[in-house]
Amino acid sequence: MKYRILQIITRLEKGGAPQALIDTIRRIPPDAFHIDLCAGQTDDPDLDIAKAVVQSGQPLISLPALRRNPHPVRDLIALWRLIGIIRAGRYHIVHTHTSKAGFLGRIAAWLCGVPVVIHSPHGTILDGYFSPVRTRFYAFLERLTAPLSHRIICLTAREIDQYLCAHIGKRRQYTYIYNGIDLQSFTPVHRGETRRAFQIPDRAIACITIGRLVPVKGQADLLRAFQIVLKTHPDLYLLIVGEGELRTELESLSQALGMADRVIFTGWRTDIPALLSAADIFVLPSHNEGLGLVLIEAMACGLPAIATDVGGVPDVVIHGQTGLLVPVKAPEALAEAIAHLSSRPDLRHKMGQAGYRRALDHFSIQTTARKTETLYRELLGISP
Repeated sequence: MKYRILQIITRLEKGGAPQALIDTIRRIPPDAFHIDLCAGQTDDPDLDIAKAVVQSGQPLISLPALRRNPHPVRDLIALWRLIGIIRAGRYHIVHTHTSKAGFLGRIAAWLCGVPVVIHSPHGTILDGYFSPVRTRFYAFLERLTAPLSHRIICLTAREIDQYLCAHIGKRRQYTYIYNGIDLQSFTPVHRGETRRAFQIPDRAIACITIGRLVPVKGQADLLRAFQIVLKTHPDLYLLIVGEGELRTELESLSQALGMADRVIFTGWRTDIPALLSAADIFVLPSHNEGLGLVLIEAMACGLPAIATDVGGVPDVVIHGQTGLLVPVKAPEALAEAIAHLSSRPDLRHKMGQAGYRRALDHFSIQTTARKTETLYRELLGISP
């Protein structure tokens, strides 16, 4: 017998939760589980990966009414459509991902009497993403739908504590599973060609950050920190990989700070291993992170990491061993950390090697998939 699972996510876009979900369900044994994926509409067509998902062979149910921002009429349409999808699919498990899909999907699954309902927040929305009023509203919705969940999968134990402190769910409902990556896809490659393409001298120190260009990712903090470091370390370059609503603003800030010749905006790229291999230091200045898959990717390429001490980041970056943790929204501290590693090639190498070993030991996508499958079997009451 094949058990039927419906995965519901608010949107399919590059990076983060969507990529973690796709990479995981591709590794769930198809002989035991049939998995359908239902996704809402991405606001930015340039970030949409739905076409690639379909081309990979993953069954995809498109739900255009499911969008990130609240809209009473559209949300009711999405709920009604989800109820129809779940009833027609006769699913044994409905597994929701991210806030909006988690709210509507869990209600629909409960109304349809689905035997097992699981929710994965993919990081807490309680800090860094929204205004205080909107954050309280989303926390209320999480409290409302938590009782409908047989299990809530967080990315770290620290995230579980954050939700419990906000009175969302009961401890017995929670577990955590680290997101992982396909480590074989992130083996280092020769760096010379990529550095030449971006006109980075061989002896220069190249820093890199990867992520959506949105406020919560903190790239403006990094630019301000970089200006400070350049005063004492003029041989630095910065690659900012990603796309988003803040690109024009960040480019203008780089020019206003007088370092447009040292900061390179690459847009979205598909050659992430090559870009990471061309760099010397990875920097993640986020105001909030569920776990930080890009940190794991950087570690898999042997880079030391500098990151803000937020969310699940301390579970990835071990301060003083695999990288350095700094306070959030503190450009001066970020600058000090960059300067410290820039001056210490021996330390960069040591931390990079320790990070590589940590990625191998704890953040393999195969481990993520295996633990997810084990949880499915446990909740369905079936043997391995």
